[in-house]
Order: sequence, then structure tokens, then C-alpha cells
Amino acid sequence: MRRTVKGVLVILLFSALAAGQQTRTETKGAAPAKNEPISGRQLYVSYCAMCHGTDAKGGGPFSPQLKVWPPDLTQLAKKNNGTYPTMRVSEMVDGEFGKASAHGSREMPIWGPVFRSMAHGHNDNAQLRISSVVKYLESLQQK
Repeated sequence: MRRTVKGVLVILLFSALAAGQQTRTETKGAAPAKNEPISGRQLYVSYCAMCHGTDAKGGGPFSPQLKVWPPDLTQLAKKNNGTYPTMRVSEMVDGEFGKASAHGSREMPIWGPVFRSMAHGHNDNAQLRISSVVKYLESLQQK
């Protein structure tokens, strides 16, 4: 129980730091504002790499703190008979379809609500962020 609480606190802290880093970058004019589109790679690095690793193979710096090791996201198509499961990945990232338990545990944050709050009521921008992450992960699939 303590390990789970520690892991969740670490993830929340990292998420807060990532959000703060994004805000600092925005003031320099290098990145889009919170309600503007951002690249899937940037989003992945900010929100996913801490657990899934920069190479998306599941070896991020927080992986040892988790009960369930994060999956290798470069193998999603291979594990789905060679077809990238676009809708399933979108649902996993968004989390709005009640499938949070499909992550293997509730340790993986669902990012849809975070992206929607960043979009300040512009749901299209939130959906664009989710789609950007999904497309970026598709580009990483190993043949």
C-alpha cells in the first residue's frame, strides 16, 4: 500500500513538474499555448516517458516504483496481429470510456481530463492532443 501511494505521489509530482516546464517554455514562445495543438512527441515526452521511457519500451525512470511494469508501446501493432489498435490506444490515453482498469492497474493516469482542463473548454484541442499522442505511438511501432 505504501509503495502504491509513493508511486502515485511521484507520478503526480512529475506531472506537476512537466506542466510547469511546459508553462516556462510557453513564455519563451518556443511551444504552443496550452489551448493550442502540440506535437505528439512533445506530449509523449511530457506525460508518458516518465513510465514508458523515451524509447516507449517501458523502462522509464518511474517504472521500478510501479506494481505493474509499463508495457512496451512499440509492440502494440505486433500484439494486435500487425494492426495498430488506434481506437483502443485512444481510449486508454483518454480514459473517458471507463477503461482505466484496462491499463493493467490504476497506476497509469488517464490524460483526457488533463488535456480537457488545459484546453479551457475547447474540447477539439483536447481531442487533438490525444490524437497526436496516438499517432506518435503509431509511428513508433516495430514491424
